Amino acid sequence: MHKEIRLACAIALPLLIYGCQSSSMPRIQPVAVQCLPPPAPAAWFMEKRVPDLTQRMLNELSGSPTEATKD
Repeated sequence: MHKEIRLACAIALPLLIYGCQSSSMPRIQPVAVQCLPPPAPAAWFMEKRVPDLTQRMLNELSGSPTEATKD
């Protein structure tokens, strides 16, 4: 009985270790994928920015497209 278990393990373990694969199977080759170009930025990103933070905030918060304050 003990010899039968040893024999079964001696047969089964190499099959489990090597995954029952034959060496004649073709290997899968990786394929290079071309990356897509990034999407166009949103329109607000393309607008000219005012260097002064105060003026920028006034332009963002004003309801009309004209300047909120004049120097």
